[in-house]
Formats: sequence, C-alpha cells, structure tokens
Amino acid sequence: MVFQDPMSSLNPVYKVGDQVAEGLMQHTGMKKKEAMEQVLEVFRKLGIPDPERRINDYPHQFSGGMKQRVVIAIAMICNPEVIIADEPTTALDVTIQAQIMELMKALQVNDHKSIILITHNMGLVAEMADEVCVMYMGRVVEFGSLEDIFEHPSHPYTEALLRSVPVLGMEEGKELETIPGITPNPADLGPGCEFADRCPYCQQRCREKEIPQYEVSAGHYVRCLKYDSFQEVV
Repeated sequence: MVFQDPMSSLNPVYKVGDQVAEGLMQHTGMKKKEAMEQVLEVFRKLGIPDPERRINDYPHQFSGGMKQRVVIAIAMICNPEVIIADEPTTALDVTIQAQIMELMKALQVNDHKSIILITHNMGLVAEMADEVCVMYMGRVVEFGSLEDIFEHPSHPYTEALLRSVPVLGMEEGKELETIPGITPNPADLGPGCEFADRCPYCQQRCREKEIPQYEVSAGHYVRCLKYDSFQEVV
C-alpha cells in the first residue's frame, strides 16, 4: 500500500532503512543485515541518491518526493504482485508528481507489477490505467477499458466528470462545466441511484429500486436505467 501523504506515512523517530526493512524481517524472518542489503537494492532501483548513507537518515531529512519513494520502497520490499496507490502524488508539487508517476509506470512496465491507482485526477488515469472503475458514494457505477471510459462514457457521473476536466486551448471566456448539487449524506441514501439528485436524466423509477448493472459492450458495465434494454449482469 502506498498512502497519499508521505509526511504521515513514516514514523518520525525511526531511521528510514529500519522502516523499510521491518516488513521484510517480519514476513520472511530475514536477519537485519541481509534485509538492509535488500533495502539498499530497492533504494537504488527507486533512484534514491547515496543510498548507503541515506538508509541511516530520518524522515525529516528527506524531501517530500524522496519520502514518497521511501513509502514506495516499503510497499515493494516484499515483492508484492499488486500495489495499491491511494492518491500517491496529492501532497507533492507538480514536478515531483511527474517523477513519482514515471516511477510507478516503470514498476508497472519493467517489474510487471499490477497497480490499483485511486485518484480523482483523470489525466493520471489516462496515462496509467488499462482498466477504469468509476465510483460514486462507494458504489461502482461504471467499469471498462480505458478506451471505453474516455471515448464512450456511459454513466451520467462519468460523462459529467470528463466534461469538468480543464482542456488546453479552451475557448476564451468559456466556463468549466460543473456537476450540479452536492454529494449526498450516506445516511440519507434511499434504495435508488445515489446520483439521482444530480443527474439530468433522472426519472422517478431511478429512485425506487436498486439499480442493476448492465453490459453495454464487451467488458463495459454500467449501473444506470438508461441501459435497461441491455443484458443485466448479476
């Protein structure tokens, strides 16, 4: 797991090398000296300069981008098949964000890691993802390939998300589109569609029952009654 804020992901009173090695020692029973050799190897792979010295530094001695590399090292150290990255660039400036995402892409391509990227940044989604799952109020509303979602968005929420993304070269004076209304209180949700109050296509039946999932094309699924003529998927 790679958390979004490296400042709070690391223990300030332990050296970074010890924090990375801990998982390896706990899960494999490896001795500390051997574990530290593995940490050095991962630091080199992640582009942390002078790893032999930096392995003995504390988190406050690292920049935000380098802290995030240490957090990624903690996630990688036991060689997982899947890495879950929760908004991994939120607390970083734009230049460092690009470096971290290049690093994540390299893990995906060169080390064959599967990455579950949790993000609101549709640009990152377009750059990183093979498959996209769009969620609203904790429910999956649309799932498909990158091409399905960006070229054929089918759920009203997905459509609204993509319309609200700033585009380089927009007409002067043209305002960004926004999604009307506010996110509902989860405690107030009824049996129907969670997006009903903000949806331009909403009908009374959208509020009356659980919305099933429909397959609108091969591998492309949508929870919306606009598609009730398509095959329903359990």
